[in-house]
Amino acid sequence: MGNELLKIIIVDDNTDYLFTMKTFLSRNGFQVKTAPDGQTGIELIRKERPNLVMLDVMMETTFSGFEVCRQIRNDPDLKNTPIIGITGMEDELGLKFDKYDDAEYFSPDVFFDKPVDKDALLQKIKDLIL
Repeated sequence: MGNELLKIIIVDDNTDYLFTMKTFLSRNGFQVKTAPDGQTGIELIRKERPNLVMLDVMMETTFSGFEVCRQIRNDPDLKNTPIIGITGMEDELGLKFDKYDDAEYFSPDVFFDKPVDKDALLQKIKDLIL
């Protein structure tokens, strides 16, 4: 890869979260692009071909994280892209989100609950793409 920065795309409908995570990951040596909804996210992912996608599981927009994940996994050019699923369900609803067993339904490589432990996230990103 040479001196090229590894590319991460974050898809989340929370603009504060996008700003915070983009700043954090950029300061840690990654090229980061963001999308505020699933439709914009999948278009950006197809265009940019990132090394990793961070994806909000449940967005308020109609094109949810579940659909974005399904489209990535069903696209022959993108299907091996690592996906980190991010969820605020436990914090917001008191529900723990568990990975669904059906890989065709929702199959990120790993989950993180919001608020995300940034050190653990950074280590997991390195594990997945370095």
